[in-house]
Amino acid sequence: MPDFLLFVIVLGTLLLCHELGHFIAAKLTRVRVDEFGIGFPPRLISLFEAGGTKFTLNLIPLGGFNRIAGEDDPEVPDGLAAASKRVRVFVLSAGSLANVFLGFIAFVLAFKFAAPDVERVIIADVVPATPADTAGIQVGDLVESVDDQPITSFESMVDAIQNRPDDTVRIVVERDNQELTFELAPRIDYPADQGPIGVVLGHPALETSWLSAARMGGESIVMQVDALIRLPARLIQGTAEPEETRISGLKGIHDMLAWANDIDSTAHRPFLTLNLIGVISVGLALANLLPFPALDGGRLLFVFAEMILGRRIPPKFEAIIHTIGFAFLLALMIYINLKDFTNPISLP
Repeated sequence: MPDFLLFVIVLGTLLLCHELGHFIAAKLTRVRVDEFGIGFPPRLISLFEAGGTKFTLNLIPLGGFNRIAGEDDPEVPDGLAAASKRVRVFVLSAGSLANVFLGFIAFVLAFKFAAPDVERVIIADVVPATPADTAGIQVGDLVESVDDQPITSFESMVDAIQNRPDDTVRIVVERDNQELTFELAPRIDYPADQGPIGVVLGHPALETSWLSAARMGGESIVMQVDALIRLPARLIQGTAEPEETRISGLKGIHDMLAWANDIDSTAHRPFLTLNLIGVISVGLALANLLPFPALDGGRLLFVFAEMILGRRIPPKFEAIIHTIGFAFLLALMIYINLKDFTNPISLP
């Protein structure tokens, strides 16, 4: 899949899922949603209207939006601000919950269908007109041994062949549940990206049960949340690496997805891509819960303050704070995206 198309699909899905979480929570709690937009304005067409909500299709295909009634005005009937504190907490946090759920699904699919079995070696590609191609080795062959030496890693395969120029080696592979033996002579001179016999090595998919995949997916989310919670303390202690504190904008996300997509294309399975989608989705959830004005977390902060104080903070004051916060976030995002161009993220 082209990198830019992958970027648009992934980011659009993550942002749309976030808004869908808010939408479902609002509908479940009878908070009025005037419009649910797929993509960002300008509007292309109105799709249909259901349950008092107009569904629209918009030009910019990166996510979507909710036009929730009375978001900052408690005088609007059936609006968000007029709802109870529990309802507001549920609706405001539902977007992040949806992203955590989507991240969990991405992790589970990665571990169920694409996790590599690092103790087994498979032929991921065969270069034409090379010793491996001439001998008949094919993509998908599972390497069992080289000259009776068991192959359990890339390193064992390289060690068994690398120092045998012009010597005939015997490679045993498994293909379609059958054991096949090939004899070939590794080359002395060869392009750096081909190796002595002309193959690209990979790992076969690990056979994982749904239960194990779900467990590993849950562990991945816990690890990511734990890392974020510990990050401020590590920054103060000076133990955090610069790469860990780097905030990526749109170009940074595109570059990371392109990097993972390129590696997965070689390995013939999207393990890194699915994991990266999970990481971005959970990261988006956590970022939105930060207690900063204009973010969901900033709005939740006002609800919690209301719970503690026993009275509502004036809506006009809250609206001003969110407007200032939004302006700051907009300026920050412009800075981060410019930095992605002037100082691109470092990838392996």
